Amino acid sequence: MVASKWEYFYYLLKGIYTVLNLDVHVKIVIRGEMKKSKIIMFLFFVLVLGISTVTNAVTINEQIINKNLFCIKRNKNTNIVMYDVRLNSSGDIDKLKPIDSYWILYDKQGERSEIKAFEKKAYGFAIKYNVEERYYDLVLKAVPNRNIKIVLLNGEPKAVIKINNKDAYLLTVFVFAKNDLIIPKVLHYIIIGIDTETGSRVEEKVVMH
Repeated sequence: MVASKWEYFYYLLKGIYTVLNLDVHVKIVIRGEMKKSKIIMFLFFVLVLGISTVTNAVTINEQIINKNLFCIKRNKNTNIVMYDVRLNSSGDIDKLKPIDSYWILYDKQGERSEIKAFEKKAYGFAIKYNVEERYYDLVLKAVPNRNIKIVLLNGEPKAVIKINNKDAYLLTVFVFAKNDLIIPKVLHYIIIGIDTETGSRVEEKVVMH
């Protein structure tokens, strides 16, 4: 059986009580002097540090759920870059790591693969929380001239982007590029989404200059 957070605290506090009531025979000699108080302070510090560690461990082990948000497809092959929102057990967007991006390799039975450092120059992103408006502002390296708002709509994460100057829920970005040394050079991309008002499918082609 796994002990609860309060059970951990109970045993740690019990340990502190024990330390503070150490028998007088617990002694350490430093430079010929008795230093009982120093060992008590040291053990007290260790136990307090243990409380902090347990609290952090409980927080770190909080369940995180990934939900697909949108993806980037390419003309090169069928592999795609998926962007997920990370939700905590309360249904809120995880503040430490709001977005999880990774490859889905369809040429390898759809297995997941992490995006390499040099690939992030093409498929990376920057994200920042807007405190006043309470949404996350996301900018993709592949779509640098379109800001994306990450919001929760009735508990469901949505990526809101402008398509044909109207708000739409982003579904896919289809990137047309040519190989240019290591990083592909984007020629144009097509943004595909759902109009937030009409619910109809919309798309827009953007040519890179």
